[in-house]
Amino acid sequence: MGTRSQALVDRYAQVVAELIQTVEACTDQQWAAICGGERWTVAATAHHLGAQLPLEREYISAAAEGTAMPSYTWDDINGLNERRAKENAGCSKADALKLIRDNTSAIGAYVRGLSDEQLDHTASLPLAGGATVTTQQLIEGGVLIEHATGHLASIRAAG
Repeated sequence: MGTRSQALVDRYAQVVAELIQTVEACTDQQWAAICGGERWTVAATAHHLGAQLPLEREYISAAAEGTAMPSYTWDDINGLNERRAKENAGCSKADALKLIRDNTSAIGAYVRGLSDEQLDHTASLPLAGGATVTTQQLIEGGVLIEHATGHLASIRAAG
């Protein structure tokens, strides 16, 4: 474990703590409200933040370990997201929170174990037109921290 990886986990843990606090405070009306950008219920958006973590880990671990990036297209990911949003539009807070807690714990443990060298590994990201990114950029950017922060803002705005 490096200092940088722990700092990334700490930043992510702060976002997750804010997410959990926000979800726990939602009234039934807020839980059923529609998030503007996503056009999903707050329930589906919160569920998405937990359910998407195994996929996000695929990208992070591929970059960190120097293996091939997943071959998903945006159509694949968007289709998965829309299907899950419909299936989980009315999920319970307890189910969403369990998924968030379980999967954030697992990805946090993985990121915490990354060395500075692994954080500096670069990979070509097909979803970004082949742009070269570091593992750290994936963690900070749209794949983990920024992804959670963006959806958290949508959840708060919907409520």
